[in-house]
Amino acid sequence: MYIVLDSQNAPVALLENMMILDYNNKTVIGIIIGDCFFGKKNHVIGKIFKEQAYLVSGEIIGKVKLNDNYVTTAPTKEQVAAAWDILSGISKHTSDWITETNKWASISFKESLS
Repeated sequence: MYIVLDSQNAPVALLENMMILDYNNKTVIGIIIGDCFFGKKNHVIGKIFKEQAYLVSGEIIGKVKLNDNYVTTAPTKEQVAAAWDILSGISKHTSDWITETNKWASISFKESLS
């Protein structure tokens, strides 16, 4: 299981069972397919590579770190249903090549998924 940190190294999300969970309340705010992540929109928001989450613009939106302290649990029915809602709404599941930058995005990780 992985944790997503913002530019200040504060935890904002968890990556578990191909779902992106809000760090505080464990609700589903997005999903991961391969290295691409999706939110409420019907297309790719960004990709995760080199231990960072990048928007399709190449801006950094989060740092992705292994969380050794987290105990994995089975997803709840509500989490699976919410993830399925996101998955079923995706109409464009590919994106152009992302050229990473060293610039942080002006929006937060959670904002990018809404």
